[in-house]
Amino acid sequence: MTWDPRLTLMRAELSRDLGRVMAWCEHKHRDLPGYTLVAAVKFFEALGIAMEVSVAEIEHPFDDTSVVKTAERGLGALGYFTSTAGAKWTSPGIVVFAADMTAHERLAAVRYFLDIGLME
Repeated sequence: MTWDPRLTLMRAELSRDLGRVMAWCEHKHRDLPGYTLVAAVKFFEALGIAMEVSVAEIEHPFDDTSVVKTAERGLGALGYFTSTAGAKWTSPGIVVFAADMTAHERLAAVRYFLDIGLME
């Protein structure tokens, strides 16, 4: 397995997409305290780019299952794979954190997910 520099070159775009998904998660789970999404990003043969998402904070005062499921649906809507069971790695992965976004960018992200009919 050799290093694929495309992931490093795409880091800002990947982080931005994760930021869009985080805005959607915050919209859907408004009652939860602050958190940050983080993802392990990998290229997989015959699949493309996969993001395995989780909540970055080690200790958070809530069950993150609903947030992770919402994030996975959002990432899927953006064209990422979130289930990589049995897939063959084609490169080492990188870790990305959700990008900080302006209020306008967060609203645009929420509007996008609403417009495509993503419910949960």
